[in-house]
Amino acid sequence: MPKKLEMHVISNTHWDREWSVNFQETRMRLIEFLDDLLDLFDKRPDYKSFLLDSQTVPLEDYLEARPENRERIGQAVSTGRLMVGPWYTCPEEFSVNGESLVRNLFYGHKIAKSFGKVMKVGYSPFSYGQVSQMPQIYMGFGIDSILFYHGVTHDEVSNEYWFEGADGTRILASQISAQARYNFYHAVYRPAVHKMENDARVYDWQDGGLPFHICSEDQPYEQYYLLDPPRYFNSRKIKPAVLALREIEKQNASTPFLAFMMGHDASVGDESVLKIIESAKRYLGRDVILHGSLPELMEKVKSAVKDLPVLKGERRTPKVRTGRIHLYSDVISGRSRVKRLNAQMEELLQRRVEPFAALAWTLGADYPDVLLDYAWKEMLKGHAHDSIAGSGVEDIELDMRYRLRQVSNISRGIIRRSLGHIQRRIDHSSVNPTDVLVTAFNASPHARSEVLSAVMDIPPHVASREFDLIDVTSGKPIPVQIATRKPNHVVVHHAKNANHTMNCEQVRYHFDASSIPAMGYSSFRLNPKGTFAKGGLVCGQNCMENEFLHVKIQSDGTLRVTHKPSGVVYDGLHYFEDSGEAGQAWMHVEPGIDRMVTSLGCPVAVALEESGPLFVRYRVDYSMTIPVGLDNAGSNAWERIDGFDNAARRTEETCAFFITSYFTLRKGAKSIEVKTCFDNNAEMHRLRVLFPTMLSEAKYCYAEGAYDVVQRPVIPEPDSPWHGIGPRTYPMQRFIDIHDGKNGLAVINDGLREYEVTQDNERTIAVTLLRCVETAICSSSAGWEIHPDMKLSQCPGEHTFCYSIFPHAGSWDQADMYREVDRLCTPIEVAQAGQHAGDLPPSKGFMELTPTNLTLTACKRADDGRGIVVRFFNPTEKQIRGVLKFANKIESAELVSLEELPVRTLKPASGALKIQCKSREIVTVRVQFAETT
Repeated sequence: MPKKLEMHVISNTHWDREWSVNFQETRMRLIEFLDDLLDLFDKRPDYKSFLLDSQTVPLEDYLEARPENRERIGQAVSTGRLMVGPWYTCPEEFSVNGESLVRNLFYGHKIAKSFGKVMKVGYSPFSYGQVSQMPQIYMGFGIDSILFYHGVTHDEVSNEYWFEGADGTRILASQISAQARYNFYHAVYRPAVHKMENDARVYDWQDGGLPFHICSEDQPYEQYYLLDPPRYFNSRKIKPAVLALREIEKQNASTPFLAFMMGHDASVGDESVLKIIESAKRYLGRDVILHGSLPELMEKVKSAVKDLPVLKGERRTPKVRTGRIHLYSDVISGRSRVKRLNAQMEELLQRRVEPFAALAWTLGADYPDVLLDYAWKEMLKGHAHDSIAGSGVEDIELDMRYRLRQVSNISRGIIRRSLGHIQRRIDHSSVNPTDVLVTAFNASPHARSEVLSAVMDIPPHVASREFDLIDVTSGKPIPVQIATRKPNHVVVHHAKNANHTMNCEQVRYHFDASSIPAMGYSSFRLNPKGTFAKGGLVCGQNCMENEFLHVKIQSDGTLRVTHKPSGVVYDGLHYFEDSGEAGQAWMHVEPGIDRMVTSLGCPVAVALEESGPLFVRYRVDYSMTIPVGLDNAGSNAWERIDGFDNAARRTEETCAFFITSYFTLRKGAKSIEVKTCFDNNAEMHRLRVLFPTMLSEAKYCYAEGAYDVVQRPVIPEPDSPWHGIGPRTYPMQRFIDIHDGKNGLAVINDGLREYEVTQDNERTIAVTLLRCVETAICSSSAGWEIHPDMKLSQCPGEHTFCYSIFPHAGSWDQADMYREVDRLCTPIEVAQAGQHAGDLPPSKGFMELTPTNLTLTACKRADDGRGIVVRFFNPTEKQIRGVLKFANKIESAELVSLEELPVRTLKPASGALKIQCKSREIVTVRVQFAETT
């Protein structure tokens, strides 16, 4: 006799904090929903539990409006009736970095625990695929299961399987059901309670329910609300619906325990589900149906699974959707202005603000934990998948920009105070009281030698025609290249006095700073008797050269780059390609008849802007002419944006499209810095920048991901679902690299998320700058809610992107890639100060992590205030013996989990911690010091 089936009806909601309507309107719906749910809990003790979409931010949003219900919420959470966490928000994993995923879970746990209980189930149906390190990340919080369906199919495995992460960590994975996260809701609940079949999404005016809609001229596209929706209960629908659903789910089940998911987007609690369950019990024979909870279900599934298949690495298997193979993952290229701003704030918070604040704290400063919590939460609110994806209404982008601006403002304020506290401790009593000092603060865990750019205000008493800098520690002169100088009047703030004004000369200059200590600083003194450095990096017409690179800017605006150590030449680098866009936020769709325009053959102007022995910059202006938009040409708009064949074409009307790129080469630099700026005045198009590598033997490309560098085949293997379906774009974090084992080329960026490597012999790296679409929202799952009034999804206005071109010998992990990444993404902070006595030397490093392939992601005060937490990972395929060294004497050290719970004690040796770091392993260390320095 077959085993008895147990069907767990899980009441839940997929609650988008902001999507089809703005946040405040969504919050008002949330208030109504949670008010009713709390009342339902009081009314029906047998209503077992409700799943709040694995997040906790709705509790904060709700209690801002209903503070009087905090105790009721706490009671519901602590008793397990309201399931919250483990996340703070529900992120789109490929659009944010790994550290942000960890902090999202950390804050989710912290808040859920404050209400009594955190749900320790990895419920993750909100991301378009799963990053390769998700098993290790979840296990770092004691979570050994994950439920999702984007990025995996039942053609690969049945419901359950082992998901093996990049480092080898395995957790139990489930596709939830044959019909994702809403099988019971659509197959049983809606037919029984709303007289609507599974795929029914059309409302008829005669259906009643008192439809209501503000129809003033300024709100023509607002949604309708049913003020008095009709209620039904058709018990005759229950038997055939439940039996049919049971049969469907049995086909894909790995255990007798089935998930009957009772929820959908913005669904609310409904006691009718209890009536349906009671009715269904009569038709199921030996089988059991019950109102359950996700943790209970997963415990039973875990106890019953055996002999499961294993899927390893990132989960990005597409499905056939609207006639094309896709994952809906093109969200990584939409609203790139916001994505870049978010990426910059991630780097700022994680790699500069927290480390400098932690260093200052070890030197006696207060730790700004409240402000940091606020900044983190404001950023994480924007990581909700529809927010960071840019797939919602226009207000979301405006709100995200505002929130990220607050993160920036808080971050800069904390950095100034942290560095100011350190500066006050530095002993500069040996210099004259009238001297002007410059301090370079390095947030990287390795020493750095770079040409730095700074702006200094020189008081009249030390003004001179020329100057250089003196290293305060060694007394050696430091070369300086002047850029600009002008009179200036600056404000000097004094909290207990009125502000002062100081007359000075503002000078922008570049200086050659060598060996700035790891996670530390070096001091320099302005020398008014010095002279500017002579010579230059210009080596011919539109050419520049340093120790490692020779760069020629050609007449078409492309670069011919010679990597001098290897002699390899990369020709035709950096041109622009503009093509049509007929899709929507989730999916790039080519117009039926496209017209692709490149900058090759367009007018180009090249100008030398700065030249000297330390720094050279060229400006290249590209003058393109592109179509202004898209002509639907009789296509059905809904089918077009859904990805079906279409007749759309780019318009005959065109506009001028001007792009300016600045190419900078510094003395000693191994990469070329690029800043690209333009004003976008066209719609429905995609703009990319291209780098033909000619590495025809390269079989793989390597993109940084969340705590990983992901290897992907340039040409998908024959057994890959992506094989033979044309060009495909992929996600990245800070770099994309391609190499043939001998030579390689990387494009490093500070916030671009999408790339392609072409499958032809040119092996061209194409990086997406813009993908401009109309605002279209699939809020009813049967059609598109199009908002022609919302233009921000078309990315109008000014844009700036920064990236660097890094040719190298060998593979990416032999090329010291992360030093180059830090040069762009973790710049050295330069500060100006006066003479002051202190107890720290003029140059000092506080923490060093070696070798450089061990990649730092966090350095902060521990959440409980006991010591410093340092997190890093090994992105390579080989085990690395790492050394973590501190200037302070270590009192105690331990490995901790991502949740900052103890794992095992570490013993310092010679003032350092030696740690074996396995391939792709994430390591978190807590260190407490015997004394501060």
